[in-house]
Amino acid sequence: MNTSEKLKAINNLLLQKAFFVNYENVSEHLSEMYDLEKYSKRAFYRDINGLKVAIGLRYPTLEDELGPLLKFNKYKNRYTYVRDDISAYPSLSEKELNQIASIIEFNRHLFAGGTGEGLVNKLRAISLENNLTNHNEIIPWPSIQLIKDGKRAGSENLEKLIEYISSKKTIQLNHKGLSETSQSKNLIGLPLMIKEYNNGWFTGWYLLFYEIPASSQTARPNINDFRLLALDRIESIKPFKTSTKILYGKNFDPSKYFTNCFGIIRNNLSNPDLKPERISIKLEANNWIKSYLEKYPIHITQSIQTLDENTNESILELDLEVNQELEGFLLRHTDQLTVLHPEILRKNLILKMEKAISNYAALNT
Repeated sequence: MNTSEKLKAINNLLLQKAFFVNYENVSEHLSEMYDLEKYSKRAFYRDINGLKVAIGLRYPTLEDELGPLLKFNKYKNRYTYVRDDISAYPSLSEKELNQIASIIEFNRHLFAGGTGEGLVNKLRAISLENNLTNHNEIIPWPSIQLIKDGKRAGSENLEKLIEYISSKKTIQLNHKGLSETSQSKNLIGLPLMIKEYNNGWFTGWYLLFYEIPASSQTARPNINDFRLLALDRIESIKPFKTSTKILYGKNFDPSKYFTNCFGIIRNNLSNPDLKPERISIKLEANNWIKSYLEKYPIHITQSIQTLDENTNESILELDLEVNQELEGFLLRHTDQLTVLHPEILRKNLILKMEKAISNYAALNT
């Protein structure tokens, strides 16, 4: 374990209010967590001085105002930073985590699909773990396991696209379809919004895009003319200056593109006369799915009506396009619910279940 790693480890301990940073505790922690067998008092004080220099370099004005930013409390026998919102290395203190969580929570309307709430919960969990960690109860595994968001395919284009969307700039991009035989296409148009979707096979980020008709003097973006492009299939993006005048309608809102979609697929792009269906689904009695749907609605048009208080039998109603994404969801939970209407959806599900039963039955012959 080199000096830089030790300083960062001690810095992280200083950010935990429940951990008393002194030689004995730090020595025990480094021995248990990093198998550091020999750690002398001299090395500890040298590391403390190193942290004092590092934090002073990060906050020179604050150090001029308050003096040393890392101090020793003789009464409590511990080193602490003079403020709980500073750190010798780039990191987030408990106060900063809670501040960010509060800001996201206050502006949750800016996030789609519950993303804001998910971020709030993650930040609160990290803060809670840091706050509750006690030096004599540290375990060698994380007490909270969070999904690592990581980089999505195509994420290298995300920052540029958000900038172009926000400034309403037209762009030129090259997009290649998923098939091996697909040809790369050069498209000129207006990026409108980013849609993240991770339900089923259609996983990742998508760009809602309005292609500007060639040689047109004016363009009026219409929801039925939008295209959905997977970010990981975009090969290049650059701004493009066009002479076409773009006229937005008074109530122009690209997000309405997804109003009657279960996920991202819209069948009525190729069939404009196709309207969303009123879908009625019976939720079988005494099962878990009703309470789950009440807590995690699958669509904004969802409503649930209880038919029998004793058995908890209910009717789920939605206004959606009937497509393969919706069918996939219903098939996954077919033992918990029964489609009553429309008839075409019920027949499609029956055909697929009969096919599945036939396939399994063939294995036993």
